[in-house]
Amino acid sequence: MQTNTFIRRALLPALALGLACAAPAQAAGLYIGGGAYWADSDVGDDTVPGGFLGYTFLDTNFVMLSAEIGYYDLGNSSNRTEKVEASAITAGGVVSLPLGPFFELYAKAGVASADVKLETSQNKNDKSSEEAYYGVGASLDILDTIDIYVEYLVFDTSINSEIAGVGVKLSF
Repeated sequence: MQTNTFIRRALLPALALGLACAAPAQAAGLYIGGGAYWADSDVGDDTVPGGFLGYTFLDTNFVMLSAEIGYYDLGNSSNRTEKVEASAITAGGVVSLPLGPFFELYAKAGVASADVKLETSQNKNDKSSEEAYYGVGASLDILDTIDIYVEYLVFDTSINSEIAGVGVKLSF
């Protein structure tokens, strides 16, 4: 009888509290976003578009986990000796930390299928490869379904591409 009372008084409330903390704060769902980015590479810089489509499969008060695919133009720039045109299609994960009801910080990482066209005075080099990408960002929840975000992403391509941008994300 002593064990049964211990379970009811100590373990059941602890289990209920644990389930309440792990319960979703919002429903998981689909989102789409896009923005304007400043792209910087070994060759030069450019203003470029980027966009993504994702699905949030875990949304709690403490952490959010999403899977995401995207397209990022990495720039069309040149200097005195080189000209480059690059883009990437990405697939990765996003971990977000909500900081209050309107603000969150996040990190992205995954694989980018990068297409880099590098032209010099001596030769042309078109290279497609799968490389890592990663980055960080922050978003501000304007309405329940509209976020304004800023982010910085690094693409491990042959021209060392980095982009920083601002955009809008719509959740469904």
